[in-house]
Amino acid sequence: MAVLSSITMPAVERSARPTGKNIRQFNAAGHASTQRRAPLLRMPAEAPANAVEVPFTHILGKGCPEAANYTEINSNGDNRKWIYTTSNGYAALMVPNDVNVDANDDWLITVPVHIKPGNYVLSFEVGIMGSGTPNVELAAKMGTAPTVAGMTVEIAPRTVYTEKDFVKQEFNVAVGEENYYYFGFHGTTKKDQKGTIKLRNVGVREGSVTPPVIIDPPAAGTLTWTLAPKGELKATVVYTAPTKTRSGADLAEITKVEITSRWGVDKFTYDNVKPGQVITLENVEMYAGINNRFTGVAYVGDKAGDMVEHKSIFCGPDTPLAPGDVRLNVSDDYKKATLSWTAPGEVGENGGYVDTDNLTYYIFDAFGNYYDPAVATTGETSYEFDYSDLTGQDFFAYQVTAGFGEKYSLDCSSNIATVGQPGALPFTESFTDGRYDGLWLIDPATTGSSTQMYGTVDDDYFASLIDPDDPDAPTPLTSHDGDNGFYYWLPVEKDAMFGLVSLRADISQASEPVLEFWYQGQGSTIDVLAAGGTKALAVIKTIDLQAAPTTRWTQARIPLDALKADGAVQFELRLTATHNDDDHTWSVPFDNIRVRDLAACELRIVSASCPELSVPGDKLSMKAHIENLGTETAGSAKVQLKVNGNIIETVELGDLPANAFGDAAFEYTVPLDAPDRLAVALEAVIDGEATPADNIAVFDVAVRRKPFAAPTGLTATADGRNVALVWDEPVNELGKTDVVTDDFESEDYTPMSISGAGEWTVYDGDGLRTYNVFREYNNPYQTAPMAFQLFNREIAEVPESYYLDAEPYSGDSFMMGVSGAEGQNDNWLISPALSAKAQTVKFMAKSFTVAWPETFRVFYSTTGNRHEDFVNEVTAVNGLPENREVPEDWTEFSFTLPEGATYFAINHDSYDTLALFVDDVTYEPAPEIPADLAIEGYHIFRDGVQLTDKPVAALSFIDSPLADDAPDGSYSFSYTVVPVYNYGPGAVSEAATVSLTLAGLSENISIPTAAPAYYDLMGRRISKPESGIFISITDGKAEKVVVD
Repeated sequence: MAVLSSITMPAVERSARPTGKNIRQFNAAGHASTQRRAPLLRMPAEAPANAVEVPFTHILGKGCPEAANYTEINSNGDNRKWIYTTSNGYAALMVPNDVNVDANDDWLITVPVHIKPGNYVLSFEVGIMGSGTPNVELAAKMGTAPTVAGMTVEIAPRTVYTEKDFVKQEFNVAVGEENYYYFGFHGTTKKDQKGTIKLRNVGVREGSVTPPVIIDPPAAGTLTWTLAPKGELKATVVYTAPTKTRSGADLAEITKVEITSRWGVDKFTYDNVKPGQVITLENVEMYAGINNRFTGVAYVGDKAGDMVEHKSIFCGPDTPLAPGDVRLNVSDDYKKATLSWTAPGEVGENGGYVDTDNLTYYIFDAFGNYYDPAVATTGETSYEFDYSDLTGQDFFAYQVTAGFGEKYSLDCSSNIATVGQPGALPFTESFTDGRYDGLWLIDPATTGSSTQMYGTVDDDYFASLIDPDDPDAPTPLTSHDGDNGFYYWLPVEKDAMFGLVSLRADISQASEPVLEFWYQGQGSTIDVLAAGGTKALAVIKTIDLQAAPTTRWTQARIPLDALKADGAVQFELRLTATHNDDDHTWSVPFDNIRVRDLAACELRIVSASCPELSVPGDKLSMKAHIENLGTETAGSAKVQLKVNGNIIETVELGDLPANAFGDAAFEYTVPLDAPDRLAVALEAVIDGEATPADNIAVFDVAVRRKPFAAPTGLTATADGRNVALVWDEPVNELGKTDVVTDDFESEDYTPMSISGAGEWTVYDGDGLRTYNVFREYNNPYQTAPMAFQLFNREIAEVPESYYLDAEPYSGDSFMMGVSGAEGQNDNWLISPALSAKAQTVKFMAKSFTVAWPETFRVFYSTTGNRHEDFVNEVTAVNGLPENREVPEDWTEFSFTLPEGATYFAINHDSYDTLALFVDDVTYEPAPEIPADLAIEGYHIFRDGVQLTDKPVAALSFIDSPLADDAPDGSYSFSYTVVPVYNYGPGAVSEAATVSLTLAGLSENISIPTAAPAYYDLMGRRISKPESGIFISITDGKAEKVVVD
């Protein structure tokens, strides 16, 4: 029956269906409630809008027209309210999700209902939506206004519903006076109940029903457990029965308690339990692992109370916890390091048992990858590493994992230690060509990449960001020392930190050890940390760039005398974005770092250049960039060019002030008789140099000759003061052609070049900046405009994640046509000269990915190899589909060239893709020895010195190696001959050596014109030639004589 009450009743749980028994209902004060009639009300003169008559049923949902006239009130103002679902659906109220709201406080009020005095039944269906075991709370009231205040008569108390399926609920309503009434449904579900109320088929009819049974079930008890020792699969379970009902009232009785284990496999029932009673279960069986569950439920009659549940309880042998306090301590001689840690306890990762007496520790390289095997195993809690065979220095760190059977703990990492003999002074780092010169460690405390950007850059980087045609553009930032590289740090967020840690340098013998570096900036701070020996790094200097800003390269010089007694020093440059704010980001470049013994006189070659490949007769252009590191002006500094140990040229630098730079340039003509390799050195020279080791730059220059034959049969015959040379004309096989396959692995090619390879040339028709395809670490042309690059993934240092994508078809290198960014590609790879015969050309190619497939065309020239010479397109390319899209797997393509084709070109022409790969090109090149090869003469060399200004045409030559005033004695000379062809110099002949003796040979000084002098091939003079080959000398001219 409807009950008038101003007291809010506690939530009680509603049975799934009415039981038909009489009930007594208690209010919060604990006394019996009395039945009351609704108060006398005044009936409106006119019917309110949208009023309905009894009986009625509203299905709710969007298919119910009356639902549009219901009133929804969101009393707590959160983001939840009553809503309607699809046609023939229901009204729904979702559980709160606002962090500041713990429960629903939402009303759904019907349209006005015309009711005359009598007995009526309010009916509705309630269901629940939600995962797990949700429940909801709902109350129903009646009043004469569709407002919260107007809901004055409680029809259904606040009740907990637990059935997910819709269940019909019916409540009695007694009306004493005719009027228009509203029925309100008040949702009060708490957040932890997790249920969404579903409400439908709201209606009123005349009559009455047996009141439902309302039960206030027991609250949840408590349940604890203790696992058996040593991993035994048993437990002791302790259950304490509840003393309160769900609503918070005192619990009078408990009919029974059910306790379950192992997901209900084991069930323990106890009858007539007293509230608060403790039940202990010994030796309860457990599963091995985490799949264990305990529950406990108290009942009143047949009604279950709230369940106490604990699941995912681990029992038995467990995975160990990670070892702790992992430390790597380096020995005083830097040759060994001891790794130590603390053992985990007997309680495992999941609360199970670990047999600590049988743990195995696995030690991994912390700088390795996931699949690397352990570097060592041990049952102890320490391990010693011996680095006696280590060359130089390196950073080491290890991860230690504890293993118990087949169960392995998480790893725990050690500190990073520096091991190996400290390097000799000077320690230098100038980031040459935008790369690290030596090994460095990024401080592990460095903040994340989202807070900053950092790395080495070359001198073209900032220049590429500036419009060269803008007269107001700023001067781009470049390296301090002109070696095409420096370090750049750009913090994005305030207090971002970056640290760069060095190896150790030996300062034990230095008179005045200092740490120097160059920097600039107008904000942020630079902390310089240093440590002697194996001690911890500590701050020795702080540079506040806001307090002392600089817009040009500025030197920091920090004395290290205090650390000299420790023998070696290690340092860190740590940068912090102290002054960043919403309007300012302060970057810091730095360069030219060194630890050295400060000296008055010290030069170094910063950078030097020399071609790696040459041909006889070419001029080599070389440069050296020199820095005066001394504290005084270098007044007698010079730079020498040496070739194969011989000083060729010297350039004076003049007065070079301290910290100033000088430059020297040289040109050297490669001799026609040069050996296959030239040892070229550029050396800075000054008296009193403190560190000569960094004063020289050495180059190994390969000398490549055309494959033209050398003269044979060279003989050198002494005749008094003269030497007669005779040789045979070289023999060449003219015009021979062979089919070749170029896999781009030739030692004559320069990997990573973007200017071609050997006789292969390239043309970049689009001029676009290109994509960074492989994120490689060592590519000086990364993102630069280019046509094709001779790419080598090993030299480029392609990261592991892209390594397989950069796989050549064969060998280590391939040609890569890199796509321009957001534009039409026009990249040309042009072949060496062809044989001009009709031929079939084959090559392998692939796209980087089919997501952005590459395309190409093939052209040929009948003239030269300039881009504009390729006016003939090959229309049929075997293997190329109609859409010309190249697969992402290596695929063979072939085409036929007509007679007269002198070059072919592959034109990469896709739009905004990634990269086209080309490898293993098979074709018939022009003959190495042309059909019209002809000898133009010969150059003669004595002891490596060219004697002839112009080639001599004869197959003989007379040399007078001795000066007229040469003293008596024995002399030895070595001669070679180089042929000069119409296509350039040929190979050098075998050397011929001859000895001259000035003693009693005055009669042989001149040769009578009337009678020739004859010599055999051993250089002995004979009176008359007989059968054989001889040399005849007449009036200083020699010729070969064959006597049959």
